[in-house]
Amino acid sequence: MGMPGFTAYMGLLDIGQPKAGDTVVVAAATGPVGATVGQIAKLNGCKVVGVAGGEEKCRHAVEVLGFDVCLDHKADDFAQQLTQVCDNGIDVYFENVGGKVFDAVMPLLNTGARIPVCGLISQYNATSLPEGPDRMSALVATLLIKRIKMQGFIIFDDYGHRYDEFATQMGQWLAQGKMQYKEHLVQGMDNTVDAFIGLLEGKNFGKLVIQLNDLD
Repeated sequence: MGMPGFTAYMGLLDIGQPKAGDTVVVAAATGPVGATVGQIAKLNGCKVVGVAGGEEKCRHAVEVLGFDVCLDHKADDFAQQLTQVCDNGIDVYFENVGGKVFDAVMPLLNTGARIPVCGLISQYNATSLPEGPDRMSALVATLLIKRIKMQGFIIFDDYGHRYDEFATQMGQWLAQGKMQYKEHLVQGMDNTVDAFIGLLEGKNFGKLVIQLNDLD
């Protein structure tokens, strides 16, 4: 019901505009945003392909969150696996990671695909441009030739006035048992730094929450 869920809801539905039968790909699939994106996409009749780090997270995405498939981005043949499971291309890619995940997604994008952009996890610690070939011309050519919509957004700046709409719908889905969520609970202020470092290293599983006091 907070910022991550709101981000997933508006980014997917307003920018991504999923239609029944579309293939939706979302990275960081077991994080609070990605997990919600995938579940909303399934409620809209889409094929949902998640990307996560590790077998446990991928299994959770399929068995608990209801994704059709989830791929481990750490696999050496990740790009090939993505090509195989997205045999009809990709209609919506919810971008929150960047890096090699986007490199694998880009050639699979269908004409008219939509890409909501809410983050670039892989680049948050970067102090310079990534090494390797300049991908900008390939990206711009793809956007042009395939008429792709790629739009960034800041959730409360752009959609704060629509929070009530989100809260009403999400509240209904939760009451109906249609949305699953997972929290990674860490106890105590003393563990805050380690928890934050673990978040950046991908060690958290679900929404990271720091509990500062005992609950009665």
